[in-house]
Amino acid sequence: MSRLARQLLALAAIAVLGVFAFPLWRVTLEAPQYPEGIGMLIHVDGVGGVKEHDLDNINGLNHYIGMKKIDPDAIPELRFMPWIAGAIVATGLGVAALGRRRVFVPWAFAVLGTFALGMYDFWRWEYDYGHDLDLENAAIKIPGMAYQPPLIGSKQILNFVAHSYPDVGGWLLIGAGTVIGALLVCTLLGERAPLAACRPSAVRAERARRARPAVARLAAALALVLAGCSAAGPRALVAGTDACGYCRMTISDVRFGAEAIAPTGKVTTFDAIECLAGYAATTDSAAVRSLWVADYDRPGTWIAAERAVYVQGAKVGSPMGRSLLALAPGTDPARATATYGGRVRAWRELVADAARPAAEADGAGAHAHAHGHAH
Repeated sequence: MSRLARQLLALAAIAVLGVFAFPLWRVTLEAPQYPEGIGMLIHVDGVGGVKEHDLDNINGLNHYIGMKKIDPDAIPELRFMPWIAGAIVATGLGVAALGRRRVFVPWAFAVLGTFALGMYDFWRWEYDYGHDLDLENAAIKIPGMAYQPPLIGSKQILNFVAHSYPDVGGWLLIGAGTVIGALLVCTLLGERAPLAACRPSAVRAERARRARPAVARLAAALALVLAGCSAAGPRALVAGTDACGYCRMTISDVRFGAEAIAPTGKVTTFDAIECLAGYAATTDSAAVRSLWVADYDRPGTWIAAERAVYVQGAKVGSPMGRSLLALAPGTDPARATATYGGRVRAWRELVADAARPAAEADGAGAHAHAHGHAH
């Protein structure tokens, strides 16, 4: 094996160590009675809730429909998965150090087969929990209904939406498997391999010299992609399709819209600034990466919530009836009130208002109007 191929293999093996530090998979459930969602994290050696009592809540819900309790001690795979991961790391580093193709090829097939078997076993585990129901003791019985969550993606189950995606540890495994698979393919191709890391030395030396600029461009592009992922921002709202994460109404006017972005990158949309303020007042700050409001004067432009200039009691009515709109930082308050009427407010005041009963914040009449408004 070439030096580059051995280095890539060693990095892939080291990446597998990430499963001991990060969860492999995340399964979350969203429903009107759980607006923040409840979730389950699957680790290499255990299962736990995203929040402290989430796993207990999931087991409580499952009991009503006859599903078995999710008990980590009753899942035998969790006892030997750490040993398998450790063996992959140790043998992968050994194969990289040895650098022999006749050793790498069977090792790569064995590892990729183990990954595929692990995904099948996870699907089978979900299938068993979703189909093997104790209907005699279930409070809710729907003939022919199964409750298996998706392997990857989202699925409607009764009034819940189930989401199932890899977590950090899972993505590290996917990345390691991709590298190992690519090295295996180009190793089998030999001289015809598209990657210089896998070609015989005589061919590799010349082609690697010509490939250096392309490799540099690829590395730069990858760095830009990773930077974009780590700095995910708000997305465009879709009127008539997106729904408010606070009041559950469909967004009708994007000029008053707002968004909250979680540390995971998940975007929650809102149809009005007062809904975002209510969300901020009732949500743990650790669950929020950033808050954004739409610029009323420039539709499609986003402003960080704490930097915007707000006008309340404006001449234009907002979707939830509190007449709140946001303007760009630095907007002249006198011009804003002359143009739209009302008074200028600060973000901290809006959040403080949302934390109090609406009758204290806006008056009982405004509260009734806001909750009775329909799009």
